[in-house]
Amino acid sequence: MTEGLKNALLNLIISALTGFDSLVDSAQGVLTGSGTGAFDVNQVWNAVLGLSDALKPFCYVAIALCLLIEMAQVAQKVDIIKWEHGLKLGLKMVFARLCIDVAPTFLRACYNQANIWITSALSVGNYQSLGGMMSGEVQTQLNNVTGLGNVLGLFISTMLVALAIKICGLLIQVIAFGRMFELYIYLAVSPLPCAFFPLGDGTGGGWSRITQKFFKSFIAVCLQGVMIILCIRIFYMIIGNSIDAMILNATGGTDAGAIVTELCYTMLMGAIVLVMSVARCGSWAKSIIDAM
Repeated sequence: MTEGLKNALLNLIISALTGFDSLVDSAQGVLTGSGTGAFDVNQVWNAVLGLSDALKPFCYVAIALCLLIEMAQVAQKVDIIKWEHGLKLGLKMVFARLCIDVAPTFLRACYNQANIWITSALSVGNYQSLGGMMSGEVQTQLNNVTGLGNVLGLFISTMLVALAIKICGLLIQVIAFGRMFELYIYLAVSPLPCAFFPLGDGTGGGWSRITQKFFKSFIAVCLQGVMIILCIRIFYMIIGNSIDAMILNATGGTDAGAIVTELCYTMLMGAIVLVMSVARCGSWAKSIIDAM
């Protein structure tokens, strides 16, 4: 019975670690645009562009309304509307129409540039599967655990930890998928903020802060993906070095159950920190873009 419980415990820990690795790898695949099927970027991108086309007729009406509003503001501020004002408003109308058509190309260029940075970040540092790194050491230490009570206590203490580690991996994957959905939503509604381009400073000059904030927000979401990848790479480097140090410092006199517990709790601590960091990447990216 003791051996069966040890095997169950070993399978539980390895399943949690390999599951975490698998979920994080899946998240990285989504962030790099290497997903397949429903998450194939090119396929979904083109489909979302079709949805954005449905907004264009309304956006053309919005451009006209914005021009009327801007013209009314100009009339309030000046006694005589000069030809320069008409020229500015006419150019704004042309640029608004052009912005609607060019926006998808510009957004895709921003996304592609972010993917280049992500790919570069993926090639930095040593990346080693945590499941493969810890499986041998956990199995060795479990073989040194004796007594049904000790094995049962270790099983109970690590069962929830293993579940929490896997949940952390799932949360990272959810955040990665959420980032892609956010990009697609921005793409789908891109004609709408572009239609407000003519709204300026009320003198016929300037361009809408709505349009500016839209493009800044999209760039921030692209930068968020880069930051998530950086967080993941830093996590694997730090936690890998920590686990290596713990394995090297483990001596024959150290309680085997304590070593297994410490390895699991160290992994859980790192996974929680990673989830918190990944969740904060969106606000970090927006802070950087707003500061520019």
